[in-house]
Amino acid sequence: MLIEVMRGLAIFYYWTWFVWPFAFIFSFAKGLVDLSKGELSYKPNLLWAAVSLLLILAGVVSPSFY
Repeated sequence: MLIEVMRGLAIFYYWTWFVWPFAFIFSFAKGLVDLSKGELSYKPNLLWAAVSLLLILAGVVSPSFY
């Protein structure tokens, strides 16, 4: 079942590959800046970075689908 989820995420990634590297880098950097300033708004940014990284890795590492 999890393989099917990864395949679905991989297909979604293949159609939107150009968005996720930028989303990961900018949200991760903004989250780190907010964390270093002591602001509480860092959690959504780091969560967005984690989801972006998940989609990138699912697209790169997913098993080949038919």
